[in-house]
Amino acid sequence: MKKYSVVRKRIPEKIYKEIHRSLPIVCTDLVVTDGKRFFLVRRKNKPEAGRWWFPGGRIFKNELLKNAALRFLKRETGLKGSKPSLLGFYEYFATPGYFPRISSHTVIFVFKIKASSNLKFRLDRQSSAAKWFSRINPAWHPYIKTFLRKAGLE
Repeated sequence: MKKYSVVRKRIPEKIYKEIHRSLPIVCTDLVVTDGKRFFLVRRKNKPEAGRWWFPGGRIFKNELLKNAALRFLKRETGLKGSKPSLLGFYEYFATPGYFPRISSHTVIFVFKIKASSNLKFRLDRQSSAAKWFSRINPAWHPYIKTFLRKAGLE
């Protein structure tokens, strides 16, 4: 298989807005666990701002999904892990979405990854808080609850 260079160039907002208007966005999200507990971040960004969510985000062109998962683990949490395993995928729809008056359609590949809860985590600018949890909150978004259960958590 031929290897292509990952395109990490920032997409200008005007173009990214048009992409959101026209196409689904491909993302990876991470169910981060220490074996007993799981790690969530509180989102700052729309949609779902203020909600507990999985770390993750948009993949780059030519980036392998597993590599994107590891990139988000490091960038959004500062935690270390390896060997992400694919749990499944989820189609997420939101109105309004990332941009006002434009719906979002995201295809999310969800990975489970083990990380040490003994390490101090560090958040990026997209999250206002983070926490290790031991139980699923019934009020959380169905997407979060579904994939925590798929990962064998309760």
